[in-house]
Amino acid sequence: MRTLLEAEPMAPVSKILSQAADQLRSSNTTILLLAAPSLQGALAIAPLEAALVDAGLPYRRRFRLEAPVEGSWVHILGPADESGPRLSSNPPQLSLAGTVVDGLTGHQGDSRKGPLTAVAQAHALAQAICPEGARIRRLRPWAISGNWLHSALDTTYDPVFTALRDALVKDGSIKVVPLPEVPEPNISASTWIDPAALDAVASRWPSLDMDGRARSLSHLMRPALSRSTPSTARLEEIGWHCILGPGWSTDLAGQIASAAGLWKENPAAVAAGRVADSLLRRGVIPRL
Repeated sequence: MRTLLEAEPMAPVSKILSQAADQLRSSNTTILLLAAPSLQGALAIAPLEAALVDAGLPYRRRFRLEAPVEGSWVHILGPADESGPRLSSNPPQLSLAGTVVDGLTGHQGDSRKGPLTAVAQAHALAQAICPEGARIRRLRPWAISGNWLHSALDTTYDPVFTALRDALVKDGSIKVVPLPEVPEPNISASTWIDPAALDAVASRWPSLDMDGRARSLSHLMRPALSRSTPSTARLEEIGWHCILGPGWSTDLAGQIASAAGLWKENPAAVAAGRVADSLLRRGVIPRL
């Protein structure tokens, strides 16, 4: 099975993340995991925490808007920072930030660029720290969650999202299904989808042929075409390319919608902690 660091979009950061993994594994001090109390911060910290638990390494987790000063640490920077990962040694101090990379190569050999998020890098680093970790394996479908949250999908096609998704499908970490095949869809963030219509389509889905399924799904998604959002790229993912991990009843987009709701009802640090805890313990985010 290929590691995430071997995926094509990871090529520009694979060396520094491999070095960081080696240094963190051999650190003799408690490692601080630090991120802003945001959904992106929680999604990035969760795989790192899982790796350190699986590897038996001491750590502290902190959701705060501050910069670390001393000791061993991994600092998750915000999505607006696209400076890429930076590593200092003795003790290991790693900052994870998004960067723009080549995602896929076009038919004419042209490079198609997209965002390699701090969340995706955190998953690759986590797997490098503890390659055989059970918690890491369970969380692997979440490696593309940062790209789902990124604005690139709201403006154009995201080749990095597609490349990582295809890599996860290939190694069996996820499957991609149309919305009617999601056992318990959460469409709270897709207000233009009629729940009754979705139920009706899902109930007759097994009896439909390919043309019937295409017509039914297109009709279900049609109300979105008169809206400014979602973008065509995101609409395709919502309706036709739902991501399910092993044992999941709700797809990735639906779980992220549930997670986002936590910030409406809780202090930011509490919401971030609940998301990270849920992922660490169960590998999923339950519906609110």
